Amino acid sequence: MVLFLFPAGALLLRTTFFKDLREPLPVWKGLTGWGWWVGAALIVAVPTITYFWFQHWSDDNLKPTAWWPQSITNGIMTWAVLNGLISLGLFLLWHFLVNRKAGATFANYGLTWSSQRTMWAKIGKSALLATTIMVGAYLLLAFSDWAFKTDFRIWVLAVKLMTSLQFRIFLTYLLPFTFFFLVLSMVLQGQMRFEGTPSLRRAMLVNVGLLVVGFVLLILFQYIPLLTGGTLALSAESLLSIVAFQFVPLMAIVALIATYFYRKTGHIYVGAFMNAILITWIIVAGTATQFAL
Repeated sequence: MVLFLFPAGALLLRTTFFKDLREPLPVWKGLTGWGWWVGAALIVAVPTITYFWFQHWSDDNLKPTAWWPQSITNGIMTWAVLNGLISLGLFLLWHFLVNRKAGATFANYGLTWSSQRTMWAKIGKSALLATTIMVGAYLLLAFSDWAFKTDFRIWVLAVKLMTSLQFRIFLTYLLPFTFFFLVLSMVLQGQMRFEGTPSLRRAMLVNVGLLVVGFVLLILFQYIPLLTGGTLALSAESLLSIVAFQFVPLMAIVALIATYFYRKTGHIYVGAFMNAILITWIIVAGTATQFAL
């Protein structure tokens, strides 16, 4: 299913309707030298340091309701939105205090177009393309369920069909996750992109590393004491530690999608919208619902 996303998107971008989304990469205005490494350290450290903290804040302050009825999803959403706000704040400080003096505009980050008259139409078409690709992925899952009576899963990670209730819940969580993935894509492609045009493979691997290394270190921190005869390093965090295993493959997929479709379109929107749909779908369909009308 994941492999399907890339050729499906590439083929749709060749069609008459979507081909105007294919644009060259904007002029590079990102971090370089030691500044890039500071940015990389923040991307690795902040999400993992806040992983337990923000989700427990959600447990205390964002109880399941008819609007957001899944406690685990509420915790992940809170973690995502707060990390998005931190990243957005740091990004804007860097832009207005440093990078704007070097001539950078939001177009250099893949956010805007040279013609503002077409901007909202292009964003809408990007959302339509992302939705079309993800509908195709969902149909693959539906076919697997119909033909083989199985969903897509490996170990603790499962991609499941949604019930009608879960689809309604999916829609309510989609907006905050979209915010997170827009900010994340802006940081990866606008701030952390290397100067010049490195190979797609290199760009993908670097972005996978930025998003995955922190969670790998978090899992090692938790489980090495357990595997050497003791308990989890933070023994009260057993459930969220299991959830953290899923972040490794999912954040790798997020990085691949964001990078590939940024290279194809020169903007962050298609990849960010695809990631928001995919991750919200996976979380909502695989999580218990505590409150439903």
